[in-house]
Amino acid sequence: MTSTQPTILIAAICALIIAETQVSRSDDNLRSQEIVNQFCSHCHGDEESEAGVNFKALLKNSSFASEFRTWQNVATQLEQQQMPPADADQPTPAQRAQLVSWIHRRILSVAKKHEGDPGHVVIRRLTSAEYGYTIRDLTGINMEVERGFVSDAAGGAGFTNTGIVQFTQDSTLERYIEAARHVADHAVAGTGPLIFFRDPGATGFELSAIDRIQNIYRANGFRTAAGEGGKAFGADLYPMAFLTAWRYRHRAKLGQPDASLGSLAKDAGISGRFAEYIHQVLSATNPSFPTSRISAAWQNLPSPDGNDAKEVERAEQECQKIASLLRDWQNRFGANVDAKEEAPVLRADLFDVNRVQPFEMNVNWPKGTKTAHLVLSVESANRNGSPDAVVLWKNAQIQFRDYEKRLDDPGPLRHFLTPETIARMNFGNHPRGGTVMPSDFVSVGTNPPAFELPIPDGARSAKMLVTAELDVKHGADCIVRCTIAQLEETDQGKSVSGLLASPESAPFADWKAGVLEFAKLLPQVSQREPAPSDRDPIPAPIDTTYNNPERNLFHTRIKYFRDDAFLVENMLDAATRLQLDQAWADLLGSFEFHETWLKLLARKFNLRLDGRRMENLDDAWISAAPKEAHDYLNTLLAEFENVRAMFAAAESQHLADVSLFAEQAWRRPLSPPEQNELRIFYQSKRADSELNHRTAMREIIARILVSPSFLYRAERTQTASADDGKDVTRLSQWDLASRLSFFLWSSVPDEELRRAAQTGALRTPQQFAMQTHRMLADSKSRRLTTEFFGQWFGFYRFGQYRGIDGDKFPEFSESLRKAMHDEAVEFFDFIVRRDRPINEILFADYSFMNQELASHYEVDIKLDDPSEIQRVFDAGRFHRGGLLRLGVVLTTTSAPRRTSPVKRGDWILRRVLGTPVPPPPADAGSIPADEVLADGLSIRKRLEAHRRDSSCHNCHSRFDAFGFALENFDPLGRWRDQYRDQKPVENAGTLRDGKEIVGDTGLHDYLTGEQSKFHRTFANKLLGYALGRRVSVGDLPLVSNLTDHMRAGGGMQGLIERIVTSRQFMYHRSSVETQLPANSTK
Repeated sequence: MTSTQPTILIAAICALIIAETQVSRSDDNLRSQEIVNQFCSHCHGDEESEAGVNFKALLKNSSFASEFRTWQNVATQLEQQQMPPADADQPTPAQRAQLVSWIHRRILSVAKKHEGDPGHVVIRRLTSAEYGYTIRDLTGINMEVERGFVSDAAGGAGFTNTGIVQFTQDSTLERYIEAARHVADHAVAGTGPLIFFRDPGATGFELSAIDRIQNIYRANGFRTAAGEGGKAFGADLYPMAFLTAWRYRHRAKLGQPDASLGSLAKDAGISGRFAEYIHQVLSATNPSFPTSRISAAWQNLPSPDGNDAKEVERAEQECQKIASLLRDWQNRFGANVDAKEEAPVLRADLFDVNRVQPFEMNVNWPKGTKTAHLVLSVESANRNGSPDAVVLWKNAQIQFRDYEKRLDDPGPLRHFLTPETIARMNFGNHPRGGTVMPSDFVSVGTNPPAFELPIPDGARSAKMLVTAELDVKHGADCIVRCTIAQLEETDQGKSVSGLLASPESAPFADWKAGVLEFAKLLPQVSQREPAPSDRDPIPAPIDTTYNNPERNLFHTRIKYFRDDAFLVENMLDAATRLQLDQAWADLLGSFEFHETWLKLLARKFNLRLDGRRMENLDDAWISAAPKEAHDYLNTLLAEFENVRAMFAAAESQHLADVSLFAEQAWRRPLSPPEQNELRIFYQSKRADSELNHRTAMREIIARILVSPSFLYRAERTQTASADDGKDVTRLSQWDLASRLSFFLWSSVPDEELRRAAQTGALRTPQQFAMQTHRMLADSKSRRLTTEFFGQWFGFYRFGQYRGIDGDKFPEFSESLRKAMHDEAVEFFDFIVRRDRPINEILFADYSFMNQELASHYEVDIKLDDPSEIQRVFDAGRFHRGGLLRLGVVLTTTSAPRRTSPVKRGDWILRRVLGTPVPPPPADAGSIPADEVLADGLSIRKRLEAHRRDSSCHNCHSRFDAFGFALENFDPLGRWRDQYRDQKPVENAGTLRDGKEIVGDTGLHDYLTGEQSKFHRTFANKLLGYALGRRVSVGDLPLVSNLTDHMRAGGGMQGLIERIVTSRQFMYHRSSVETQLPANSTK
């Protein structure tokens, strides 16, 4: 043989093998087609096509790629011997096996040929839910604008995110325009960045500023004293600052020699500036009284022996004591005489001390109280802790209130006391020889006198009036705080107090200076509220007399006063100070604040405005005003000009902000023409439409939100590469980010995902998987639970479900619906985020419920927090746990007034096992709506009569048994053993193949053997939801991969990772194939 002869021989052999294979395939095709024509075509041919299946057309058109689902169903029917019908000619077992094998081989062949084909995804519009989630993520506000949209249709794999069923009508566009304007009306274009607020319009602009101010105050400041209606906050800042200063002082011994005050403050969770300030105050030399008391207490803190946690813990406890000492001294000097709704607050503007102080004390008591208990205390307010203070309590009176009688004049307190109390309080006598009246009594030293006040029948409350006077003639010339307090718990202020001293005494001036310095250095509040209450300080030159017209004008028209110097100077960092300044500028610019102030000053100082407004005030006019008005006018004008300049300076930033908003909303960078178009649109609104900046910004936001780039998910592809294939290209980084985000979050990508798209960090499966795991750990992945499982299993928007008769079941309340929905969402969210095996969806032995739901299900457990949904273990003992025992499933598959074995059985067959059932005949009829009727027939008896019709029997024999297995659960998911007529529940049924299923446990046992069907259904559903289309033949290998993962005990995160890194997810078919090639089945 020559050297070429072996090669020729091998080629010939290969050709013979190929030819033989082709002949074999041809014979196989012919034999299978003959079987189809012999046993199937007479019912499924040109003349008659039952169930819409025409085998002649299917075989003629080589339909295995486009009609693979039909062929899969044919194979299933043949395998289960459900077709041909029992009354028709039957193929031999060999013929049946031949045909089934041929169908599977052909499908497998086509699947391999088209494996990874991304298919054609019709351009998708945002669903109502996606629109709502997106607006929430773009603005930070849950506006629920999507509630006004038309309900979305479901298509593809049974979900609303499928483009082929998303039709847009004129009314749809009108609602989009309305929603866009609603969203835009929540925009706040102030002196800072463009933001959104929960309230719309001008009111929302003003409230937004107040909200930001108060958030900064509460996050950074403190109010250690609060009366009725107020809340103390930041109480831990002083002790934490004391401890931080101590740690810095002893940083070397604590093993942190290089630590700074700033780093230690950061560890403690407090402001570095505040820590530095407190350290400076505590370390100052020769502080005045009473600051010296606080400083000395801190200086005397023990030095640590080493870096021992117990040493730090002891120091922390001591710092808490110093903070208590600080509060004690603050309260001693605080003023709240006759301010029954406030705690005592030390304020320089109200620090007016005299020897005489009138008190008025409201006395209240719980219903049924016979005696009120009051204490009059005297405590030192200077260095001497136990002064020989003599206080005259003069003209003590009481006035009882009975709302059913006319109010009597106040009477002497002693007339209402017992003889023993009168004698003990020594009314009318001065222990040191002074002169007092019969209604007066005297206290000496700092031992508080206490007395009991008998309550007359019918009295609801009382008012005590007394004047305290420091008697320096018979006692020490000292400084004390007098307090009247009530011991009963009441819903109003329990004490009033005030300081007594001799202002003309020599030591008083130094003492007052020290106290005012103390108030400045260590205040009780770091800032006042932006809107002063009736008893808060208001600025000069307003008459602060309570309830006068000038003061009332301030509270109703001007409303706001900034008093936060301590916070700004000693606590806030530069960035937060800027945010606070911007919030205040927005607040003062949100209405005619400065104009109102100008009018008030004009009235106050008799100035003629002659039409002048803030923008045209001039120096000459101000100079001509009375001298005492100059500072107020100049300050007001400077503030007005500063606010106006801040608003003007922010406009260019808002244009940049709105471009970024468009990029986020449109899910991609803007092109230069698009940026220019937005800028031109804004300019036209300002110039042509003469809109102000704020309104123009809202117009441009509305335009962004009605753009097709926002409403539609149009996907752009990258330049095709040699590996992509015909008409198939990889999605751009931005569209990959969008696909992933809408799959997992039903919304736009967040900042991190956008950054990954911008830097090209979504090119590899590893990068994509990393982002996937991050996003699944985010709370927004709960939306995947709500949207995917909710739509698949039919409990979507269960809060709006009205399929239960409210008259029959009045307990089906809004709160119960919410608890049931939360049970389902928490269950599936746990499966997803904990990456539990998919089989637990069916067979989990745990459930989630709050106390209301537990009571509804008659589950005898006590939960830690009755209002919160919590996981309950060993739920099987309560007949709970898993998909089929969820309240939402059992309720939505019931009839309005009774259970429905048909609905429940059909639901299991379709949604759980993925087995399609033909729709019922038009004349199928139904059984009565009530569970119990006069004829005594049970639901089973009625269904048996219904199933005698041959057109009904075929389907009902396939799923009724599933529904009867759940009959122990009533229409609201509660367990029962009897029907309402006391007859036992019929919970058994027999399938068409003769298999009997008894109860929910028997149903679970049956499903254990059908897990492969559930896995395949799950894979088809999840893949269809992710891609926004039905599963195609090219997806079958991926579906098989997903089912293998589930069969091996894998969880949701593994499924999602396999999908998002698949070719189907990362690529896009750029053209539509109207017809598959003729050889597509080969």
